[in-house]
Amino acid sequence: MPAPADAVPPREDGRRLRYRHRREELLQAATEHVVAEGLAQASLRRVAEGVGVSHAALLHHFGTREDLLAEIVERVLTRAFSAPGLHEGDPDGPLRALWRHATAEPGRRHVRLFLAVTGQALYDEGLAATVSRSVRERTDLIAAGFAAAGADPATARSLGTLVLSTMRGLLLDRLVTGDTDRVDAAFELFVRGLETAYPRRS
Repeated sequence: MPAPADAVPPREDGRRLRYRHRREELLQAATEHVVAEGLAQASLRRVAEGVGVSHAALLHHFGTREDLLAEIVERVLTRAFSAPGLHEGDPDGPLRALWRHATAEPGRRHVRLFLAVTGQALYDEGLAATVSRSVRERTDLIAAGFAAAGADPATARSLGTLVLSTMRGLLLDRLVTGDTDRVDAAFELFVRGLETAYPRRS
């Protein structure tokens, strides 16, 4: 039976209209949902519900849950450990600037998810590949700073690995224990040792 001529069509959720042709904004919204809710709430249906789009819309834009999570993970890892060159920027040193970013909002939220993803990657080959690729990229960025400060390529890469791994462990300690003074002091001691061995060039 046709609807009456004066019938008011049902209103469509404004968020659905907003994301219909905007993949980047949809990815951003999905990322924020997973950052806020965690991996346990990262099924396509739950993400779609949290973002305000249909399950079909996520399938259309991202294909599978694994593909969507791979893009979210890459974005989160980039934001959690975006590293300027060690020879640039902050008067207190780029590593301290990176630490401030990682321990303040919203960096801390991305670090929390990064650590959760790292644990999950031990059991998920798809996530492991994404995490591995992003960790290598972050390591290379930090290594480039040490190379600019005078380290040979092999040493610079080892130092990049050391910095990223140390920061990851300290950030996990800080988030789990809440003992910010102890962990911040350990990080400062670590950075001073690096600065002694590889002083920044003016």
